[in-house]
Amino acid sequence: MARSSLILFDIDGTLLSTGGSGYRSFMTSCREVLGITGQIDGVYMAGKLDRVIFQEIIERFRPDLALSDIAPCWHRFRDMYIELLGRESRQPENWRLMPGVEPLLEFCSRQDSLALLTGNIREGAYIKLAALGIEEYFPVGGFGEKSITRSQLAKVAWEEAEKYYQTVFSQDDIFVIGDTTSDIQAGKSIGARTIAVATGTVSQKELSAAGADLLVSDFASGADNVRRFISR
Repeated sequence: MARSSLILFDIDGTLLSTGGSGYRSFMTSCREVLGITGQIDGVYMAGKLDRVIFQEIIERFRPDLALSDIAPCWHRFRDMYIELLGRESRQPENWRLMPGVEPLLEFCSRQDSLALLTGNIREGAYIKLAALGIEEYFPVGGFGEKSITRSQLAKVAWEEAEKYYQTVFSQDDIFVIGDTTSDIQAGKSIGARTIAVATGTVSQKELSAAGADLLVSDFASGADNVRRFISR
């Protein structure tokens, strides 16, 4: 039986933090696969898809790379990144769920359909979720496998959720929850209602300016507001 709404969640900065493990694994894999010496600086990752970030790093640090070599490099990067992130996840001392996440997911899962709208590649997403015990809430989603925009990914996540749950979700029944302006823009691009949470790297001022329909500091102090918003 179809449930009332579809709620699309971002991962990093919204649901959890890996304490830098994800960033280290990503950048180490890029350096090794692309032959980049030293640090990779000046690449802004928040709100972007993994495949897009990888492409930006190539354009900035390896513009000499032949077009025919990019796809093989991407596949080697994926394999190394998944391996490194998996290692880090087995000792996740600095990994944590954001405040109020578990009660919120439990509440949402009782009445709504949940899915992911994340820039993470699929394997990376589930490594992170599984390490903190929340993977069961998200059987489906849109992932950062391709060089597409976050807004295009929102449409993919919507379509994948409809296939999985075997129902049709109208725009009025879709919510997008994230911690960046890209999440808010992606939600608006599909006509969804948007919830911004200021637990990532983007300020409340920036999130407010992006036009989020609801803005909370975190899911603990803002729990009642979020519940009322998605239940109305």
